[in-house]
Amino acid sequence: MLSYLSWLFFGTLHSNGNIFPFLLCFSLLFISQLFLYGSVSAGPAASGIPKKLVGAIGGSVIFPLNLSVSLVDSIIWVFNSTTLITIQPKTGDKKALIIVTQKRNKERVNFPHEDYSLKLSRLKKNDSGIYRVEIHSSTLPDPLTQEYELRVYEYLSKPKVIIGLQDNKNGTCVTNLTCSMEHGEEDVTYSWKSLDQATNESHSGSILPISWRWEKSDMTFICMASNPISSNSSNPIFAQNLCEGAAGGLALYVILYVLLPFILLCSLTLMLIIFIIRRTRKKELIEVKKETDTHQETLSLPPVSEEVPEYDIISYCNCRKPEFNPCPPCPSPTPGVYSNSCPLCQ
Repeated sequence: MLSYLSWLFFGTLHSNGNIFPFLLCFSLLFISQLFLYGSVSAGPAASGIPKKLVGAIGGSVIFPLNLSVSLVDSIIWVFNSTTLITIQPKTGDKKALIIVTQKRNKERVNFPHEDYSLKLSRLKKNDSGIYRVEIHSSTLPDPLTQEYELRVYEYLSKPKVIIGLQDNKNGTCVTNLTCSMEHGEEDVTYSWKSLDQATNESHSGSILPISWRWEKSDMTFICMASNPISSNSSNPIFAQNLCEGAAGGLALYVILYVLLPFILLCSLTLMLIIFIIRRTRKKELIEVKKETDTHQETLSLPPVSEEVPEYDIISYCNCRKPEFNPCPPCPSPTPGVYSNSCPLCQ
């Protein structure tokens, strides 16, 4: 080929000095060579860049294979450095021979298309990695290869929001909201939406610095997390629940200013009622004490009874004046008994 091009170049230059036909011929030959090379290559393998694929845990993924070789002796699928499957395509009446090297993968692999594109089902986290397919053909000096990079992800759960240190000065709330996943999933991107009645704003990143005044207490903040296969959003965070007192600080002063006269009036009325009640009770206690003292004095006096006139009772004795008895009492024959049978007393 090189000798032919050299002969053509020098012959053209010697004949008329015009090299344009030579350049045109050279360009056509170069393009034809590229076309022929591309017809036997596996596309991306020429650049050495793996084809990126993503899958979900429990789901499935297809590794596409575009065969550009008419005669294929064997196809070998490799995961990292382990051979997964060896295929001998069908020829004529001979059926294809598929050999799965690991028993645990027999129920997981399938070839839904005639081009032997690999379908891997029931994906697991450890299925992530580099896959390579080798196409062997007797018409090629070297096997054609194609690499794939598979990443298996989990479906995202609801992200949680952590409220940072809060500062409330002059009715302005200043704080940070941090969005995160509970299990620390991979390749997660975060964004925020700030919603209010007037505008909707967006912010990228897991941390949202906020500063708002009490006039905008109707604002709502939502964190959105996403990965290559799913997305989820957090529960809404209401601004009025942040920086306690920021939204109601000035409003509280206004309310107190309006209610202060009413509060004072109620206080004075209550004090007056208490004073009247205490005074009334004091009077009642004094009256009760007086009645108690009077009753005690009455009980200490001797009982008053009806006076019954006392008369001296003088008994009347209808006796005669005793006459002089010249005889003394005479002794009786009975000891201790005196007898008046004195002759002088007869």
